[in-house]
Amino acid sequence: MKKVVMSFLGLALFLLFSVPFVSAQSLDDGPSPPPDDEPLLSISSLFDPNYKFLYNGGTSVSHIGNSKISISGYSTAKQRVDTIGVQLTLQRWTGSDWVDIYRSPKAELSTSANTYTEHEVTVIPGYYYRSKSSHWTLHGTVKETGTLYSGFILIPDR
Repeated sequence: MKKVVMSFLGLALFLLFSVPFVSAQSLDDGPSPPPDDEPLLSISSLFDPNYKFLYNGGTSVSHIGNSKISISGYSTAKQRVDTIGVQLTLQRWTGSDWVDIYRSPKAELSTSANTYTEHEVTVIPGYYYRSKSSHWTLHGTVKETGTLYSGFILIPDR
């Protein structure tokens, strides 16, 4: 009898581990995550080293609860400039493309070397989101620009 029970347990374990596991997320109808081949993104980045004024910038996205996201961004110049600015765009992953769903007002300062902005946005759960930031400086007739992206986050269904 002991051999029969052990054989049965061995067969059960074999069947258990030979059946592929399916996660609950893969059964969900939500979008698939963005592809792994997207460029690596960072919260902070230096701009073109040949720029005379626009130096550094960054953007981030975070889940703050109750289907709300906080997006933030900043721009830094190498010195005080006539104008420095940053504008944020919140993007949602559809399963095949990033689409813009919110654009912040411009955060622009005169005679400054940096600027910062932060916004809260209510979103639809079950999707991936990221922040896109546009940065610029204007000093005399020299305008320098750059675009950065945050990493992406999934806002879970409740």
